[in-house]
Amino acid sequence: MSDILYEDSLWKIVKETGHLPDGRVKVQTRVHGLDIVHILAFPKPDTILLLREFRPFHGEWLWQLPSGRVDKEKDMMTAAQRELQEETGFRAKILKHYFSTRNGESVQLANHIFLAEDLEKAPLQQDAYELIEVHEVSLIDALKGVRENRYAHHTPTAYALLRYAVEKGIV
Repeated sequence: MSDILYEDSLWKIVKETGHLPDGRVKVQTRVHGLDIVHILAFPKPDTILLLREFRPFHGEWLWQLPSGRVDKEKDMMTAAQRELQEETGFRAKILKHYFSTRNGESVQLANHIFLAEDLEKAPLQQDAYELIEVHEVSLIDALKGVRENRYAHHTPTAYALLRYAVEKGIV
């Protein structure tokens, strides 16, 4: 059973029924959204692009990776390249899917993290409602920012930076 409680072009809120292996039933309101891409963009091997973006509903500037919804195309790679160009003004000659995560059972969307290297200038128009500054930051300073909670307000950014650093032996 599922009852749609709300739906627009970006979100759908549904009351759904799920069945457990032992026969019990779980009823839960779930939010379905569009998948999101996040890009670890490396101008140099030891630096990364981070955005400082004003978020009006938080009322403050937040630091994060270039990120955006997969709303203009179906292909994640194409969406990642578009978001990188819109938000940073760069295009990646090398763009690879790194990993994907899900938020949890209540929110149905996936976060797809990409690695972008060999960057070249190729800007696209930013969305009219975005106020973004692009900063090239050393990986060490980016990790320090996560530990100091400057970059931890955006969970995919913190997780992607920490996972990359651990896998590369930086931390």
